[in-house]
Amino acid sequence: MEKIPSQILIYKRGKNYYCDAYGCFGGGYSGVFAGKNAEEAALFALREKGRYIDTNKLGGNIIVPQEVREKMQQFKLI
Repeated sequence: MEKIPSQILIYKRGKNYYCDAYGCFGGGYSGVFAGKNAEEAALFALREKGRYIDTNKLGGNIIVPQEVREKMQQFKLI
């Protein structure tokens, strides 16, 4: 099976954040709780980046809402 870039998608549903992640061989999950606020979602995205993107030779994409991206930049995570 051919490797593909991984993908992490953080999105807001109601007041909470959730995550969909897809690995290089098609594995992953959808609809997992990622946090109650943007800070928790940013830390969750970093943890998943280590699991899915950093271990994939082709890399991947992180797609997050603006407020989560700002927290990631504040923490110097991206």
